[in-house]
Amino acid sequence: MPGELILTVDDEVKIGELVGLYLLKDGFRHRTALSGRQALEIAKKEQPSLIVLDVFLPDMEGYELCVKLRQMTDVPIMFLTCKDSETDKVVGLSVGADDYVSKPFSPVELIARIKAQLRRDRIVHDRRTDEPAVLATERLRLHVNAHEAYLNDVKLELTSKEFQLLSYLMQNAKRALPADRLLNHVWGYDSHLDTKTLKVHIGQLRKKIERDPANPSAIVTIRGLGYKFDEPLL
Repeated sequence: MPGELILTVDDEVKIGELVGLYLLKDGFRHRTALSGRQALEIAKKEQPSLIVLDVFLPDMEGYELCVKLRQMTDVPIMFLTCKDSETDKVVGLSVGADDYVSKPFSPVELIARIKAQLRRDRIVHDRRTDEPAVLATERLRLHVNAHEAYLNDVKLELTSKEFQLLSYLMQNAKRALPADRLLNHVWGYDSHLDTKTLKVHIGQLRKKIERDPANPSAIVTIRGLGYKFDEPLL
């Protein structure tokens, strides 16, 4: 983990300097981009291990940038922004971000989240060789090692976290999973992360795989506990 490159995208120079100071103290390398265009250039050339970005940028919205970054990399992406409403968070996570941190922020907590994302990303990549090669129901098929999902033989566009979450739910089909267990498995930490992040990703998955997202039958809510994948595996 130390030595990995973290890219911060924020036109507030002091924010980049503050984040960089804490990252360098922990042994990371750090680059700052002041615009979306510069971020895309750095991401393409230097392939950072994680990207932290703001919503407000001089040349494009952070949401638009996140979509563009997702087309070229599956590394963890975190929003760090003063836009802190639940709607803002839903939008950020739905365009492919893995986490959403509001300003003002604790640098110590931010670094902890960055480390957790990197640790979880590494575990997921290492774990693929130990998981079943294919998870399938009558409608849905996941090729775990290839990181591909198909619904009725049509390829699904899933973010990295959506794929990880669906894969874990399917591996535990018919078993009720507590929200904190899902958060810990997919995001790498649990108690200090609210369940909105999980709820947003469950909602996005339902839109992509359910016959009727308003009345889900594949990913069902277990009130007071968490969620369950309720379709039988083949």
